[in-house]
Amino acid sequence: MPTPVLTAKTRIALPDSAALITRAADYYKSHDCEVIGDASAIRVSVSIGRINLASTDDGLDIEVGANNDAGVVQLKFAVISLLQAALPDAKLDCRWQGAGKNNGRLPNFRVLTVGATRDLSPHMRRVRLYGDDLGVYDIDGIHIRLLIPQRGDQNPEWPTLADNGLPVWPSGDKAVEQRVYTIRNIDVDAGWMDVDFVIHGDNGPGSSFALHAAPGDLAAITGPFGNALPDADWVLFAGDETALPAIGRYLECLSPNVAGHAVIEVGGKDDIIDITTKSAVEIQWLLRDAKTNTNVERSLIQDAVRAIDIPHADRNVFCWAGVEQDDYKPLHRYWRKEIGLERDQCLAMTFWRKEAHAP
Repeated sequence: MPTPVLTAKTRIALPDSAALITRAADYYKSHDCEVIGDASAIRVSVSIGRINLASTDDGLDIEVGANNDAGVVQLKFAVISLLQAALPDAKLDCRWQGAGKNNGRLPNFRVLTVGATRDLSPHMRRVRLYGDDLGVYDIDGIHIRLLIPQRGDQNPEWPTLADNGLPVWPSGDKAVEQRVYTIRNIDVDAGWMDVDFVIHGDNGPGSSFALHAAPGDLAAITGPFGNALPDADWVLFAGDETALPAIGRYLECLSPNVAGHAVIEVGGKDDIIDITTKSAVEIQWLLRDAKTNTNVERSLIQDAVRAIDIPHADRNVFCWAGVEQDDYKPLHRYWRKEIGLERDQCLAMTFWRKEAHAP
C-alpha cells in the first residue's frame, strides 16, 4: 500500500520488549500480514496502514501510520490491545504524539436509530439504522463495529477512548456489547444503512438486538474497516450465514467481466435469499440439512472450495472466505500452501467460533 501520510508515536516502559516484538510478529504472521524485521524491530503492513515496533534499552517504541485519523486511532487500539493481551497485569501508560488526536471518542463514532426491520429468511433479519454524517462509511471498508446497549435503554453510556488508545467501557446496567457486522446497503444522502443479522434466538447480543429491534431503539457504530476488493477478473467467495451479507454486497458491486464462484453454506432451502449480481459468478448454495451430505470429508464448505479449479495460472484471481474458526486455517493453508496463491490473492477470516453464539 502507499506510504501512510499520518503517523503517531509513543514509548512504553516495558521489560524484555524484544520478546514482545517476537510475539507480535508471530501474531501478525499468523494473520497473513507482511512482517519485516527481527526481534529488535519489525514493520507490519496491515490493510489500513502499518505498525512499527522497536526494542530499546528501557522499553518499546511504537509508531503507527495510516491515511486518515480514524485509521491511526484504530491502529493505536490494535497494537495496545495486543500488548495488553500479552501482559494483562502491566500498566500500559503511554502518551501518543502525532496524528489521531484523542478527543475521547472512538473513531468515526455515530449514534444510530432503528427504523424498519424486514425478515429475509427465517434466520436472517435486515435492520435499517438511521444516523447523521455517514459519508465516511461509504468510502473505505464495508464492516462496522456495532455497539449495542442494554435493551430498552434510551439514554445509553457509550465507551470513551483513553489516552493510551484503549476504549473505556461502561459497566453494570449501562454495559454495552460490541459485534462486527457488514454494511449491506447504505444511502448517505437519506442518512441510513442496512445491516443484516443472523437470528438464532434471544441468546446473543446481535441476535437479541435484531430480534427485538423496534423503531426508535438506539445503537452506535465505529469504523469502518475491512479490505476493498482487489482488481480481479476471477473471484471465489466462501462463507456461511455470517458471511452472507459481505458476499452479497461484494457480488452486487462486481462488473460483468468478472467470473468465478460463490459458495454459501446455510441451514436449508428456506435460508436461501435472492442475491443480485451483474457478474458471471456462479452462486452455489450448500444446505446443511440436505440428505446428500453423506460423504463429507473435511467440512461442507472446505470440500466445496477444494472442488473448484482456481485458474491462477492465467487469470487475475482473488479468493475470500468468512467462515467458522475450524474452517479458517485449513482454507488459508490450502490457498497459500497447496495452491500457491500470493498474499494479495486470497483472504480468509474467522467470522465466528462454535463455542460462542453466531454474531
